[in-house]
Amino acid sequence: MKKLLASILALLISLVSWGQAPATFGQSSMRRCTLLPITDSVGGAIGYKVFQELEEQLRKSNWCTYVSNSGMLNVFSKYRDNLPKYLKTKPVLEAVANKLKVGSIIRVAIVNEVNGVELEMDVYGENGEDLYFSETMKLDSDQVDPIAAAAKTWLETYSKTIPYDAKINGILGDQITLDVGKGYPLQEGQQFIVKRQVAKKKHPLFKKIVDWDTEVLAEGKVFNISDNQALGMVKTYRAGKHLAPGDWVRLEPMKPEAKAKDDEKDQEPEGELGILSVAFFGSSSSVDTSTPTGAKRVSGRTYGLDLKAEGWITREYFATLEIIRSLGSLKKTSGTLERNVVNVNYGTTKIFGGYRYLPIGLFNGPQIDFYGGYAGHGFDLNLARADGFGTNYISGLMFGTAAKIPLNPLYKLFVKAEFLPFPTFTDDDKIYGTATSISALELELGLKYQYTPRMTLDGSIVTLSRKAKFKEDFKELSYKDNLLKLGVSFNF
Repeated sequence: MKKLLASILALLISLVSWGQAPATFGQSSMRRCTLLPITDSVGGAIGYKVFQELEEQLRKSNWCTYVSNSGMLNVFSKYRDNLPKYLKTKPVLEAVANKLKVGSIIRVAIVNEVNGVELEMDVYGENGEDLYFSETMKLDSDQVDPIAAAAKTWLETYSKTIPYDAKINGILGDQITLDVGKGYPLQEGQQFIVKRQVAKKKHPLFKKIVDWDTEVLAEGKVFNISDNQALGMVKTYRAGKHLAPGDWVRLEPMKPEAKAKDDEKDQEPEGELGILSVAFFGSSSSVDTSTPTGAKRVSGRTYGLDLKAEGWITREYFATLEIIRSLGSLKKTSGTLERNVVNVNYGTTKIFGGYRYLPIGLFNGPQIDFYGGYAGHGFDLNLARADGFGTNYISGLMFGTAAKIPLNPLYKLFVKAEFLPFPTFTDDDKIYGTATSISALELELGLKYQYTPRMTLDGSIVTLSRKAKFKEDFKELSYKDNLLKLGVSFNF
């Protein structure tokens, strides 16, 4: 007994020291499987060939994603004499499951007899203890083909007993990631039910799992499919509980007549041509100058209007025109000024186009924009040469990126960053001369609320910084604004 335990311990140490398994799947699933070495009584002469046959079938199957344990075969070979015993022990099975992140561990054993063989197949769960499937058969032949055929039939039988079609791997709001077998037959638009296991029932004599008690948590629909994963959107919650990774997903039969309508609704935006946005804003604004008589600053409140029209060339390509106007009065904050109050009138015009990346392929899902074009910022202040106030412009080629991230069906978070890499400075009043360095940066963070299918209510905070430096007596000019914007957007 001690010798056996020592051997098992050595085997486990070898397994732990073997390389790391992929960490992409945090939850093991019965639809991720592996095949243990097949043992026989003739030194592996039959078992190896049967293993090749079954492994090929598992690789081609669509009910499970097969994970090879080839990296462990050298370890197993060191324990060949007692391997049938080791492969039945909970610690070894659990170690294999943990390393490979599988939920179906398939063990096949062949016992050679005088007039044929006895064939055994067991399928264990990730805890190395739950027995999902167990069959034994006597065959009159020791040939590979009939043995492999019987084992293949058992695999197909087992695949039909798996109590779920997929497991939840990740959750973002009402969107869930599903772990399914590679090539598993599911369709976009297919309805599903989310269940949670609350208990499992074992056969009183054979200790095999014969049934699962579950509770229904939610209902939803599949909207994107890849090789062994899918994305779903939860529509209805039924148990008042939060979903969690590891919850079961059972697919409903697909209704062909409803699929086209559902796909059209989810794939296309509400609207055909683009988006028109109108926003009002208030800003905390300041102007800083560095003059021959010292640094000076005025600050205060400005108010304005932001109009933006975005046209869709395709679902991925867009063109945009944006016009911003604001005005207000800024008061002296520091320095000696000719005027204690300065009236300001600001204006911005942007014309740009870009590419919209849809990570999950759906317009109503996450979006990442990359764009470029022209931006011109105009600043008109009451002329005061000694203070460095007048009319000037910062303009040039603009680049930007923006992202919209759905938090749930009603709310979307959006962020934006824009800058001018090579701006120019124009001074109508000839106060500053030639600029040595110019910068223009805009950052925005906001939230959209889907008020109606074609209208959103928008709110955001914006930080603007435009600055120019010079060699002459007037050293620097800087405009800074912090905006609070509230508006509405219409799909048309």
